[in-house]
Amino acid sequence: MKKLIPIILFFVIINNINAQTSDKNYAVKYDFFSPVAGCFGFAFEKPKSNFTSLDIEAGLIGLKLGDYYLHDKFGGGYLAVGPRLYFNKDEGEKNDFKGPYFKPELLFNYFQYNYEASYYNWIDGLEYQGNVDGTDFSASLLLCMGNQWILSDLIVFDLWFGLGYGGDWINEKTDISPEFFQEQNKFYKYSHIHFGDSPMVFDGGLSIGMLF
Repeated sequence: MKKLIPIILFFVIINNINAQTSDKNYAVKYDFFSPVAGCFGFAFEKPKSNFTSLDIEAGLIGLKLGDYYLHDKFGGGYLAVGPRLYFNKDEGEKNDFKGPYFKPELLFNYFQYNYEASYYNWIDGLEYQGNVDGTDFSASLLLCMGNQWILSDLIVFDLWFGLGYGGDWINEKTDISPEFFQEQNKFYKYSHIHFGDSPMVFDGGLSIGMLF
C-alpha cells in the first residue's frame, strides 16, 4: 500500500492542476527524438484564434550521443517560425490545441563543425590525414502536416512531418592541399535533412509537452 501512495499523490496533483487551469493559454513542447539527431529541440505554441496558432521552434545543435555523425565536433542552433492552421474550427475564441493541422514555416539553421579527412597523394603513394573546419548556414521553407493530441487536458503529443525547399551556404578551411581536397555535399543539417544536390529538404518529429 505504501508503494501506491506516491502514484496516488501524483494523480491527485494532476487533477488539481487541471481543475485550476481549465483555460490553457499556450503549450511548451520538447522534440523527443532531437537528441538522436544531435540537438535539443523545443517548441512554443500560442493560440491566435479558434483555428490558428503561432508556432515557434528553437534548438541547440551540438549533442553527440554516439559516433554515427558526419562530424567529429559540431555546435550551433536553429529557429523555425510559422502559423499553425487547424482543420477544425473550435466554438470558443481560441483553439483547443487538438486535431490535424497544416503549418508553413521558415527554418534557419547555423552550425560550426570539425572533422578529419583522409586523402591519397598520388605523387609519393602515401595516404595522409587532414583537418577540416567549416560553417554551415541554411534557410528553408517547409510545408508541414501533423496531428496533435491532448491527454487529460494537460499533456501534449504532437506528431508531424514537413517537406520543402532550402539552400545552404558552406565555408570550409583545411590544411589539405586543394588538389587533393574535395568538398562533400553536407546533406545532414541536424535540425533537418537536405536531399543531395537538389533544393528539397525534409523534417519531422514527435514532440511531447504540457499546456499552461
